[in-house]
Amino acid sequence: MFRGEFAMDWGKNGHYNANVEAKIHRNECIMSENFKAVMEADGFHVHRMPVEFSAYCAVQEPDEPGSEPPPLLIAFHGYGQSCQGFIKNFKPLKSRGILVAAPQGVNQFYWENKRPGFCWQTSHMKEFTIRDNMAYVARMIGELDQAYEFDDQKIFLLGFSQGVAMSFRFGSLGMVQPSGVIACGGDLPPDVAEQLGELESFPALVVHGKQDTVVPPSKGEECIQSLQQFGFEVESHFFEGEHDLPEAQMDFIYEWIQKRL
Repeated sequence: MFRGEFAMDWGKNGHYNANVEAKIHRNECIMSENFKAVMEADGFHVHRMPVEFSAYCAVQEPDEPGSEPPPLLIAFHGYGQSCQGFIKNFKPLKSRGILVAAPQGVNQFYWENKRPGFCWQTSHMKEFTIRDNMAYVARMIGELDQAYEFDDQKIFLLGFSQGVAMSFRFGSLGMVQPSGVIACGGDLPPDVAEQLGELESFPALVVHGKQDTVVPPSKGEECIQSLQQFGFEVESHFFEGEHDLPEAQMDFIYEWIQKRL
């Protein structure tokens, strides 16, 4: 199956990666550097404080070690999913020499049936959550590098639904130059779209269900147009299906990855 989960105790060092954490002006700091006021309203301040907590990542290793280190596919799940559930979509890649890592969003909640769900962010303090998520992924890659063998020049980012924004954001951060970004059933986040002209381009694959009513296929088309406008190499695959990432689509995704190894 997959080689379990590992917990990362992510403290202030993870939050304050120099490439991720934006500077906050001194006049916005009311107490220490680790306790910053980020909002004032109705006579009170809201402070942001980095704290230690555990994050989880499911990892699926290739069946057989190859003569060279395998590529790494980082797979970001969609809203309400979990790393354990999402990584099962990639079982067809286990026999194809790809290391798959599926991090789990740290925001958690209960569905109506009391099943726990996980997501990457809400609209609350969104800009800070994005920064924290980017630091989380950077830290995770470092942990993976210590625990597993993979080719750090062959890193692919895949997102489904809400995870698409994660893949594009981390791909545009500059901490790694992705060998490809795969957007499944999602759209291009506005903050990334605004800076496309300043980024080093990377190959992108847009995979979308034609009957998707959660994120309409038109969002996939808009993503393609925006990327192509700035010279990104983009391929698309619109399949008969809804808001899902069926196992049957893994063949197409695998072949696209293989072309870029």
